[in-house]
Amino acid sequence: MKQRYSMTLDPALMHKIDLLVDGARFTNRSETAEFLLKLGIDQLRPERTALILCGGLETRVRPSPFSTPKPLLPIGYQPLLEYQIEYLKRYEFDRIILAIGYLQEQIVRYLDEHKLGVQLRYRFEKEPLDTGGAIKNAEALIESDFLALNGDVIFAGLDLDKLFYAHKKANAAATVVLAESANPGRFGAVELDANNNVISFVEKPQTQTVEKSWVNAGVYVIQPSVFTKIPKEKHTSLELDVFPKLMRERTIIGYKHDGYWADVGTPEDYLRVQRDLLTGAFKPQEKIMPKSR
Repeated sequence: MKQRYSMTLDPALMHKIDLLVDGARFTNRSETAEFLLKLGIDQLRPERTALILCGGLETRVRPSPFSTPKPLLPIGYQPLLEYQIEYLKRYEFDRIILAIGYLQEQIVRYLDEHKLGVQLRYRFEKEPLDTGGAIKNAEALIESDFLALNGDVIFAGLDLDKLFYAHKKANAAATVVLAESANPGRFGAVELDANNNVISFVEKPQTQTVEKSWVNAGVYVIQPSVFTKIPKEKHTSLELDVFPKLMRERTIIGYKHDGYWADVGTPEDYLRVQRDLLTGAFKPQEKIMPKSR
């Protein structure tokens, strides 16, 4: 159902609108103005697509994975996957693609039973394709720069509008969200130059450091051009096989996130997130301050 809205326009602009009212394509001013608004919005804010990578075999979280896929593990009152989808909805993503494999029927059944008010699409994996292969498997559903995130990460206070803006401004092939961690041995330690270009990317380094390091948070913005660097239907790691190539080409940047972030890949981390939720260290409904216009 359409809503009425009054608008005051410059006379010269109104004249241009009237010139388009030809009785064929446009029959009145309102119809013409609506078309022009939609056209302008599509140019200034292209359709947003997010890809959630849910196809892992869950080898680190036991015994839960034998009965429940990791994305459906409860975080407070809702599954992790539902939290991620609700977060994306706050930033008006038009379409969310789920790359699923392990216990995929449970994910499809759960989401079908919960009307989340967003367009969902699925890409199924017969065999585990890893992060790069899963992204390649969704290529046919993606037309513009898109957000990709691992199905086992949770965060708050990450402004996705600013993330996309930084990605576009840098004209990067990929932007990696970074979070501080005292345990870079479990994640990809990342070093940036003064322009936020990634100059060192050590995926899960063996040496441990006492001080916190910036690590790969498992959230990315990616250009469709990256698809050409991923073989089709082949087990490919985004972090190990694709990102090093982009780093050598100086087309990958880092985006530092100083808010809450956690990976729930181990039972210890999963319990820590639950504890943070109870103590208030993690606030799922934390609001992002709107950007100044």
